[in-house]
Amino acid sequence: MFRLAVLVAVIIIGFKTVQYIRALKPEQRKKASAKAGVVALITLMLLLTVTGKLHVLAALGAGLVLFAKRLFPLLRYVPFLKGLYQKAKATQSSGSAQHSTVETSLLKMTLDHESGNLDGELLATDSKGKYLSELSLSELIDLYGLAEKQYPDSIEVLAAYIDRTHGSDWREAADADAGHYSGESGQNSRASDSGEMTASEAYAVLGLDQNATEEEVIAAHRKLMQKLHPDRGGSNYLAAKINLAKAFLVSRNGK
Repeated sequence: MFRLAVLVAVIIIGFKTVQYIRALKPEQRKKASAKAGVVALITLMLLLTVTGKLHVLAALGAGLVLFAKRLFPLLRYVPFLKGLYQKAKATQSSGSAQHSTVETSLLKMTLDHESGNLDGELLATDSKGKYLSELSLSELIDLYGLAEKQYPDSIEVLAAYIDRTHGSDWREAADADAGHYSGESGQNSRASDSGEMTASEAYAVLGLDQNATEEEVIAAHRKLMQKLHPDRGGSNYLAAKINLAKAFLVSRNGK
């Protein structure tokens, strides 16, 4: 009967202790848990001593020592296993469909970080909802002509897509069909695009969430520039966007 009463008391005290710890603030919870663990260990040892079961604890300790001896030779593999874990974690995070987006009045351009594939969804015109990859070169050139007249903020990003997918020869056809791609129109489009970038736009360009650290911003910038730098066949426009996004976020976080 005494043992049963002690067991019930231990269960009640344990339950109350758990409730108390859960009600604490996170920074207090760890210390309280450690203290509760020490008290529980001491209580267990006293109970085993009173009930004459201390030999059970001794047997358990001996078993743990034997297990530790067998485990010790495997510790040399810890750095290797740690490396595998970190590599798997990095692969998992990089394979989580990370994308960069640039949105204009006409297009929502998306770059897949892993494959480097660039595509754009039409946000206006009769073809709204279609993707640029679904359009032929002649349709893209017609769309470019329309952008020159009605969507000046979309000229550069559309030109970047066509350059990337069809080369630069399309400009001659565009000059013949849609008038011209003069230096003035290029300057106007760049001027219209040189307005201040918002934080949400910068994070979207780099494919990051708004909790990203400065280190993550720099890493994302480096990764994207490896794929989109003009010297590697990338796009001047997108590279400029990526540089602007990094500069904006780094200066913003530094304030």
